[in-house]
Amino acid sequence: MTRSDQRRGHAWGVLFLGLAVAWATGCKKEQPVESAPVDAGVVAVDAGMPAAGPVEKVAKPLRFSNVGLQRVEDGDVTVTYTLTNPGTAQARGKVCLMLLDAHELAIEVRWLGSITVKGGLEDTFEDRTHVDDLQWNQVHSLRLFTTASNDSCSDTPLKPASEPFRMLPTGTPAPADLPLPDPPPESLAENFAVSGLQLRQTGTPAGPSLTFTVKNVSDHRASGSGCLRAYAQEGSRALEEVDVGEFDLAPKASATQTAPVAFHRASHWEEATVLRYFVGPYGCVMSDGAGGPGHPVTPPAEARGEEVPHDAE
Repeated sequence: MTRSDQRRGHAWGVLFLGLAVAWATGCKKEQPVESAPVDAGVVAVDAGMPAAGPVEKVAKPLRFSNVGLQRVEDGDVTVTYTLTNPGTAQARGKVCLMLLDAHELAIEVRWLGSITVKGGLEDTFEDRTHVDDLQWNQVHSLRLFTTASNDSCSDTPLKPASEPFRMLPTGTPAPADLPLPDPPPESLAENFAVSGLQLRQTGTPAGPSLTFTVKNVSDHRASGSGCLRAYAQEGSRALEEVDVGEFDLAPKASATQTAPVAFHRASHWEEATVLRYFVGPYGCVMSDGAGGPGHPVTPPAEARGEEVPHDAE
């Protein structure tokens, strides 16, 4: 009985000890779990919910509005416009101005400037360029468009990043349902045919002037200028070279001009025995390449100081 009582007493002691440990454990107050700090720009996500991804950047064509155009007497053209970005991606690029003739062929394409417009916003810009009378007098409409930063205003084919805006030379908007034509290709000397060359004394006081007709024999617009060279003798180095006349022509179109000729040294008129007229895209610069030997021109007798014969009465 004694061992039996001892075992019973030991069992009760173990039981009381276990209950005491369990009681101490069960009565401990649970500490709240501290929430982790949220980094700047990151939205907290509830447990069990998928994390929201970044907002997708969507690029959409820019839109022109509030376009204004003004040309002053010296040939400077000021263009003002508002660009709206309907997408969510920031737009960067170049703004281009295309001049078009009566046949909707591009005369020239100008880079006006660079732009940046944030997604969903708009911004207003003002740019300026110069267009001489030779080109402006042939302009029947103009197009504004943008390209991406890595693209050029004169790429072929064009890669517009905006809706093109079409207007008249007065600045009045015009229907823009016509496609953008390609920029004109580089002009070459063989694009032009020259005829009717005549050098004579004109004006008051009298001075030499050259009359000529130049025709664009290519199937695209071509522009360039003429160059008159004076030689002491055939095959010698040129005594003088001066730019005479410039032209910008539609395919198969021609123009007749009379332009003054002024040598830097008047004595070269007396020294020159050979005159040749060249045409090309750059005038006297690189005009003796594909243009061949040029076109012979007869010097006026008055310019060389020769006595002009008179008919007998």
